[in-house]
Parts: sequence; structure tokens; C-alpha cells
Amino acid sequence: MKNFYRWACLLALLAGCASKNEKRAYMMAGGAQDQNVVVTGKARKEMFYREFESNGRLKAVRQAKLPFEKAGMIQSVRVKNGDFVRKGQLIALIDTTVYRRNYESVRRRLESRRLELDDQLIRMGDYRLQDSASVPAQVMKNALLRSGYSDALSDMQEAALGLQKTRIRAPFDGVVADLEAKANNLSGDYKSCCSVIDNRSFDISFPLLESEAFRIRPGVRVAVIPYAFDQDTLYGQLKTVNPKVDEETGMVMASAVVENATGRLAEGMNARVLVRQEAGVHTVLPKSAVTLRQERKVVFVCRNDTAHWRYVRVGEENSRFCTIVGGGVKPGEEVITEGNFNLAHLVPVTKLNQD
Repeated sequence: MKNFYRWACLLALLAGCASKNEKRAYMMAGGAQDQNVVVTGKARKEMFYREFESNGRLKAVRQAKLPFEKAGMIQSVRVKNGDFVRKGQLIALIDTTVYRRNYESVRRRLESRRLELDDQLIRMGDYRLQDSASVPAQVMKNALLRSGYSDALSDMQEAALGLQKTRIRAPFDGVVADLEAKANNLSGDYKSCCSVIDNRSFDISFPLLESEAFRIRPGVRVAVIPYAFDQDTLYGQLKTVNPKVDEETGMVMASAVVENATGRLAEGMNARVLVRQEAGVHTVLPKSAVTLRQERKVVFVCRNDTAHWRYVRVGEENSRFCTIVGGGVKPGEEVITEGNFNLAHLVPVTKLNQD
């Protein structure tokens, strides 16, 4: 009964009725070893990428903390944490009563000073303000000083700016964070209104060994894998390498920039970083294809549904692939990547193609 069950599972797998996970589960349960069921892949002649691994924390390339620049009662707060805002969108409003009264007072004073300026110009040579282009520069300068118009204009500009600052607006597109301010409270009760974070792109700073850091240059490709979403792999570019080794840690700080392609990156998120550097064209195959026999590295090549044992010398490795140095496996050959642990030379195998 047990053998019948195993053969039934094998037939289902070969017919393509099982999912990738079910195939792997079957192999892990012992079916692959008993029936020599294997998964294969191709050895390829291609560019190999050297990888340096580290960890870092994401920081938005652009973010702004929005303070309350004017004192007063908060009249309304129009957003909440996590809201997306557009540039110029109103976030919060301070009661404008006092600032508007001041603005109107200064505006009236400016109008009075304008009339005085017109009178001064008439006294200095029968000039008129509406014909200011024809007024000599020195005459206009003296008239402005005597009338007090220049000071009134400065006061008017300051009052207008003060009124404008009662409205807190988004400086750019982004999401709202660190919002604590609430309506009907004094603005002075809060260190700031909130922060706006442009979450389209992020910087990530991370340490590297000095032997790694000084072998790479800005512009090389960087893979970023957030720990919160370890199925997401985002790609960016190395931006800077600090030309200094930290005395305490012996590490060199580097930074990269990555686009938020999935929309799931967030400020302060921890992530794994893989710096990728071209290391030349080599014969490349999956690391899982390499196993040990008699304390030597071996790759099984699948030919005519038979496993052929090949001794190999492995060169550089990264997280998924390795290079083969000096032959042993040729580009284009089919190598066994799973189910090779207990294989022997010239053993018949049944292949499951890679999904």
C-alpha cells in the first residue's frame, strides 16, 4: 500500500498536476531519494555578480518637519497620519483673527503713506505717483523716506506673510507622519504640526568591511530586501562610499538610493542590502548544484536521464550562484540542482523541470 501511494504521487507530479510547493514537499518527504526524482537547471556562460551583504535602515530621500511658525489656537487639522497629501494642500489652520486684524491695520497705514508719498512728490517738483517712471531716482528716494512709505510697505509684507503662516501646507507630495496636533489647542503646545514624507524613493545607509568597500564604486547595482516583506527585492544604485574606516568597528559606511517600486517601503524600515559588482563572464550555475563527495566538490550533469558525476573547482560565489573554474561543467549542460544529495554516478533519474 505504501509503495502504491508513492507511485501515485510520482505519477501526479510527472503529469504536472502538482504545484511547485507540492513537488518540493514530496521530495522533502523522501520520494525524490527513493525514486531518484531530481530538479535540473542549466549551466550558463554569463556575467557573474560579486555580492557584498549588509543591513541598513531606510530613510526617505525627501522629508520635511512642519513647525507651527505662528502662535495661536489651532482652528482645524485637515489630515491624519498616513494620509497622502499633494503639494500645497492645507494640513492645519491657526485662528486668523488677530493676524487678519493686524493685516487690515497695516494695509490702511500703507494707503495713508501712499497718499503722503504723492504729496511729497508734488512738493518736490510737481511730480505725481502715477507718473513715477518720470520721477528722478534721487527725488523718489527722498520722497519715500519722508513719507514713510517704504517702512509701511515692509510692515505690509510682514503682515501678509504672518497671515500666510497661519496655514500649514504640504511642501511637496507625500504621506503625513508624526501628527500629534489637535484642533482647539494652542500651537505652542506642540513642537511641530507633523512631518511629510515623500515615499517614492529612499536612502539606505549600511556598513561594509573595508576589504569590500574599496572594491566598489558609486553607481553599481544594489538589491534591497525589506525584512518586513522578504519576498520583495527592490533594485537601486550605490550612491556614496565614505572614504574613512571607523576606528571602533573597522567598517566603512556606504549609502544607496532605491525607488519604492512596490509602494510598501516605509521610513525607518530595516532591510537587507546586497551590493552587486560585475566580476567578469564565467561558467555560472546554481550553488545548490554543488555537493560533496569524498571531501571534494561534485556536480551531477543530467544526460539521457542519467546522472553523471563531475569533479569541479568552484570559484567565486554569491547568494544564489557560483562560478566553475577550469572546466568540469560546460555552458549549456543540464545540471541537477535538487535531489542530488544521495545520487551516485550513472544512476537513472526522473526530471522535474524548474518552474
